Amino acid sequence: MKSENEGGDTARTEARPSADHLARYQRSYRMTTDRPARFYWLWQEAMAHALLLEQQPERSYPQHGDLTGLQLAEGARATARFFAFLLAEAPARETEHFEAKIMVYEAMVFDEDEFRRSRTPWMVEAAMQQDAHELGINLTKVAVTPGTESRH
Repeated sequence: MKSENEGGDTARTEARPSADHLARYQRSYRMTTDRPARFYWLWQEAMAHALLLEQQPERSYPQHGDLTGLQLAEGARATARFFAFLLAEAPARETEHFEAKIMVYEAMVFDEDEFRRSRTPWMVEAAMQQDAHELGINLTKVAVTPGTESRH
């Protein structure tokens, strides 16, 4: 709300969305109606970039604010978490979407540092559990030794 003083009277006017706001809302709407598999591939791409950048952690990137490989890798991981969240946010109505959530969750769970970085693994797990319930799927956690293959 915006307050304006006109002739001693205070009138309240409603805040209206600007053209920039409407453009942002248009992009957001399109993202929510996009295919969920797209978010999985974007998550996978960002994670691959993070892993590659981490291989040269001290390398400097002058064209990107003199950030190091490690700093850019953390940015890539933040981008991956954003896409993991978008993937998790929409209810899974197809097996492909549900399986993508499981794969993202498993990848995050095996990265112990991810739990220090964010709460995204728990959000993906909660969404995955709710989807399983709604789809009539019984999920059980199985202890897996680090370094073994996924069992999904």
